[in-house]
Amino acid sequence: MKKLLFACLGCGLIAVSCKKSDPAPNPVPATPSKFFTFTPGVTWYYQTDSASVNLGKDTLTSSNSDSLINSKLYHIFNGTGTSGASQSFYNITGRDYYQYTSLSAQLPPLDLHYLNDSLPVLSNWSQPVSVSQSGATLTGDIKNIIAQKGISLTVNGTPYDSVIMVRTTIENANIDYSGQNITPSITQDIQNFYAPRHGLIKRLLKLNISIAPIPIFLPNGQEIINTNRTTSLMNSTVQ
Repeated sequence: MKKLLFACLGCGLIAVSCKKSDPAPNPVPATPSKFFTFTPGVTWYYQTDSASVNLGKDTLTSSNSDSLINSKLYHIFNGTGTSGASQSFYNITGRDYYQYTSLSAQLPPLDLHYLNDSLPVLSNWSQPVSVSQSGATLTGDIKNIIAQKGISLTVNGTPYDSVIMVRTTIENANIDYSGQNITPSITQDIQNFYAPRHGLIKRLLKLNISIAPIPIFLPNGQEIINTNRTTSLMNSTVQ
């Protein structure tokens, strides 16, 4: 149960990658979008910190390839970092932005809807999640709200204008384990900042998930995850 909750609720809010599937035989040339850039060769350099401690650096480079996954065309980005080489998959349909990603390495990927650049402030959308593992079933919703729009933000000394801030929350989380319905306690503050052409420029992730004591099943309770980290765009080759 501990592994299930950590995998589903914790890692799903941090960018992770999954392997390419059903490659398109003739990739369609990538098109730059307002809040992301698909131009081949463009590279982003990120750093993640926790309590002023550098947790590592990651790079993301736009490839010249696309992949057809579940009848949707995703542009492929190649990544490097402390966990090694990886690939990320992004799609833009109209004004909606998606990432094909796994909530954890143990779970199947999903089409994560992380941004709509046309919505006004306070607009929101929710995406249901339901997964089963090791006899436990987790259900819940990933809710996103346009908290701010058109703001200015300086990240690592670089000023960005027309930034959109999306606040993400985990709602209605419930675990069915051996007939027991368990509602975890969640304290969270998850903010994602997106700038024109650059995409993600900053992420604040404060998340604590715990379970109160449950007789027989979990008599002492359990703190599942307690994280407080910031991911920042250090620089990029975006023009």
